[in-house]
Amino acid sequence: MKLTYTLLLVLFLALGFLPACDDDDDVEYTATYPVSGDWTVTYSVETAPGQFEPLVEDTELLIYNTAANVPTEVWVDDQENFWTFIIRTDVNMSNLTFSAQNAVSTAQVENADGELEPYDIEVNITDGQVFEDAVTVNGVQRDSIYFKVSFEDDDPAFGTVYHVYGHRSTGFE
Repeated sequence: MKLTYTLLLVLFLALGFLPACDDDDDVEYTATYPVSGDWTVTYSVETAPGQFEPLVEDTELLIYNTAANVPTEVWVDDQENFWTFIIRTDVNMSNLTFSAQNAVSTAQVENADGELEPYDIEVNITDGQVFEDAVTVNGVQRDSIYFKVSFEDDDPAFGTVYHVYGHRSTGFE
């Protein structure tokens, strides 16, 4: 009986070392990759021509495909790290650019009663672009991102243009 259990144990251990997947598995991306992704960005404001003051550094920004998964639009989601906004933007996958004019945010905020309510401000994004393999971070080549953003609820409305730049996050930072 002991011999049977020992043989079964050896058999299960031997099977555990067999490869569980093929080496030629293809990774499938959404229709908006490489624009979509998890980005580590800095929000800055231009204080003088060519001089920028960082306001929020190394914060997360998400860009993801819409439910339709078409190569013409993405969601830009700040995760409330700098401003509260989630907007749909147009994207051009041939040159990896994106923009939005007076896009209404679908973000929600908690009111005084603890209930969620729409925070439907208008947001402008201009000059948005992803540059493939453009930066090296921690010795690894990564994509970079840049865009300008302004907000309806800023004072004055759309009066400050914030510069957003950063790199694709890998999860190992």
